[in-house]
Amino acid sequence: MKACVLYISRTGNTKLMAETIAGHLNAPIFDIAKPEGFVSGDFDLLVVGTPLMGGRPAPEVSAFLQNLPEGAGKKTIVFCTYAITKAGALKNMQSELAKKGYVTVLELSKRVLRQSKADFSDCLVELSKILKE
Repeated sequence: MKACVLYISRTGNTKLMAETIAGHLNAPIFDIAKPEGFVSGDFDLLVVGTPLMGGRPAPEVSAFLQNLPEGAGKKTIVFCTYAITKAGALKNMQSELAKKGYVTVLELSKRVLRQSKADFSDCLVELSKILKE
């Protein structure tokens, strides 16, 4: 399965989680603010991450999801980093993706107050489980 990781970050936490996931998957990584070289048709699995803003995905992520081409059953994993609560942000992302025909197979979230790749080890365990299925 050919995967890629797409993200936007404000403080560096989401970027660190995106880099950790991309390294685990040996996948290319794209910043949604400037996704040069990203072509959705080149990938079987899109992993999309966002920081939370008022309990919602960053506006750039929402716009990116709305502009994706039809997915026709293509798989996605959504993730977020947050400081207080994840609210319904991941469900919001999942809903936007479903409108385009994408199937979300996993949601990952992490409350991050300091930056360390070790903070995401539990997320990588969940990711490994879903990829074995």
